[in-house]
Amino acid sequence: MTTEEVVRTAIECYNRGDAETVSSFLHDDIRYRIHADVETGPYCADCTGKNAFWNTIGQIQADWQIDEYRLTDIIVSGNRAATQISVKMTSRHTGVSRETELALFFTVKDDRVVELHEYHDTAAAARAR
Repeated sequence: MTTEEVVRTAIECYNRGDAETVSSFLHDDIRYRIHADVETGPYCADCTGKNAFWNTIGQIQADWQIDEYRLTDIIVSGNRAATQISVKMTSRHTGVSRETELALFFTVKDDRVVELHEYHDTAAAARAR
């Protein structure tokens, strides 16, 4: 598979809630980093491995129901992809819904995501929580 095919398929599967297929596209030692200011962003991460990745995702999903997770743009260069993701989500604590955009940067090797960097509006997430 090409880098673009891996990334597109993983994102589509995540949107459908198909964690098993998403996991099949993750390298066992994936490095996952959410770049955020710890003072304003409740979700920060710098972890390695599938279990750590899913634990971090679980923390987010404990607070938010992901209603839609849609790829809006992708730029691919070799084994790297830069994506823009449109997210619609609802707070599990307040019932407030919000929409936001994420920037995700993937590195793919041997049809597996080996590195994923995420950037989002941490201040908006903190206010909406």
